[in-house]
Amino acid sequence: MQKRSFTRRDFLAVAAGAAATLASVPQVVKALPSAATELGKVKITDIKTAQIQARYAFNLVKIETDSGLYGIGEAFARVGIIEHIHAIKERLIAQDPLLVETHWSRMMESSTTIGSQAGSLTSAIAGIESAMWDLAGKILNVPIYVLLGAKYRDKVMVYFDTGAPRTADPSPWVDEAMRVKSLGYKSMKFDLDWEGRGAGLAGRPYKYRRDMWNRSITSLEMHQWLHILEAIRKAVGDDIDLSVDLHWEYNTRDALRFAQMAEPIHLLFLEDPTPPGNPDAMARITAATKTPIATGENLYTRDQFRPYIEKQACDIIQPDTQKTGGLLETKRIGDLADLYYLPMCIHTYGSPVGALGSGHVATASRSFLQLESDNIDIPWWTHVVQWEGPLYQDGYLTLPDAPGLGVELNEEVCRAHLVPGTTFFE
Repeated sequence: MQKRSFTRRDFLAVAAGAAATLASVPQVVKALPSAATELGKVKITDIKTAQIQARYAFNLVKIETDSGLYGIGEAFARVGIIEHIHAIKERLIAQDPLLVETHWSRMMESSTTIGSQAGSLTSAIAGIESAMWDLAGKILNVPIYVLLGAKYRDKVMVYFDTGAPRTADPSPWVDEAMRVKSLGYKSMKFDLDWEGRGAGLAGRPYKYRRDMWNRSITSLEMHQWLHILEAIRKAVGDDIDLSVDLHWEYNTRDALRFAQMAEPIHLLFLEDPTPPGNPDAMARITAATKTPIATGENLYTRDQFRPYIEKQACDIIQPDTQKTGGLLETKRIGDLADLYYLPMCIHTYGSPVGALGSGHVATASRSFLQLESDNIDIPWWTHVVQWEGPLYQDGYLTLPDAPGLGVELNEEVCRAHLVPGTTFFE
């Protein structure tokens, strides 16, 4: 048989096929050669903090290196976390920032003398870990979601946390709902328990609640809440997701009764109806109502989420990346929940740095449902970071494709809102 000669047309066809193949190669694969090349070349020289004052203090973290590259992240917004960060950081000086998971394990295992693997210690570690992912992305020239291994979506759906008008009159609640809808949001959450334990501890007199301590909900309160939700649902229509946060306040009997009363409203979820310490109690509610039950913002690491997931004690898990221990740990929690076909919302509480870190987890997690918004009604909040595109648009968080987190801090805005007496990473 005569051999066919290799023509110019054959060459062009092969070249086109190779180009198409290269174009389809995932970014994570493209990053692998860089990972091998850059290992050991960059060392951490310092870890610094800055506090930005809004309704509370945003605890920002900056990791500096001998290469001039740096990473930014955010720890949870609570007192004592900054001290934990500075107590931990010496263990990371002169280390390779690309070994993120190794350093996370080192921080968790070696820091139990200054706190348990929960609370402010885990929240401090989350700030360092998220800054390390930003730095690793910059070293390897890929976004964080690539390093987390996936990109399931191009934009991240957000639900707007509206707070509470603190009245039994449905009208102000409806006004707030329509305001949020006019901003383009397709999902919103309300705090119906305006006479919760926090109000009593703050010294505000109760009008409808009878006792601050026994976790009960009066029948009057339940009907007030229901009328408010009915009015909101009628105003916004069926295409808007509605959720309610009960802030882990109530007993199983009353919480279940209200969850069943709210079934015709078709809530996206009823969040934390009971305290977070007993998954069996919450499982009782979850199994007995059509209203989806969500929990997770007060749980830390996979260990505390595991019984809720395995017992299917809730319908939706809602971890906070700045509490669970960081970005990778949150993704692991979502992946564990996905084995039980439970979706994941993500709780946020801080600046755009934390929101964007959570956004990278969201886009890299198959089980992700919605991301909470917090503080975005503060005029300067979105300007804490800077990049070319809009941060929020039509009810979604948009993620840059730039390396790492994809944004830089706006130093002018940050300095203008520093916690009094503090410095900007100095």
